[in-house]
Amino acid sequence: MSNVQYFTAVANVHSKIQAGLNSWGADFPSASDFFLPVLSCRPFYEDPTNTQNYAEFCNPYVDQLASQAQAAQLTDPAAARSLWAQVDRIVTDQAPWIPIVSEGSTTFVSARTGNTRSPPFTGLCLTRCGSVSTTVNWWL
Repeated sequence: MSNVQYFTAVANVHSKIQAGLNSWGADFPSASDFFLPVLSCRPFYEDPTNTQNYAEFCNPYVDQLASQAQAAQLTDPAAARSLWAQVDRIVTDQAPWIPIVSEGSTTFVSARTGNTRSPPFTGLCLTRCGSVSTTVNWWL
C-alpha cells in the first residue's frame, strides 16, 4: 500500500481502521498546535472523510478546557499553562495514542563555531531557526 493510499484510508473514519502508525510534529512550541489538529473533536467532525484526528478521539470537556486555555494564552499565561496541563493529563489517561518513538539528536560543531544555541524544540540554531519536533505514535 502506498503512503497516499494508507493516509487516504486512515483519514476516512468510514474505513473503520482501529490502529495504525503515524507521526506528528508541531509547527511551533504551543500546546494548541499539538492538540487541536489531531486530538480535538473539531477536525474529526469537520470532514470525517479527511481528518487528521486518526484516533477519532473526541472529548467535549477536553475541547472546552483547550478553548479556555487558548483564550487565556495572551492575557494569563499561568492560567493557560494550568489548563493545558489538565488537557494533557486527561488525554494521556485516555491514551488515544501510544508513543513509540521520540526523536533526539546530538550535534557536533567546531570549536570555532560561535553564536550557537540549542533550544529543546528546534535543536541547534546557527543562524535563523526553523525546525520541527516530531513524535511517532500508534493511535488506537
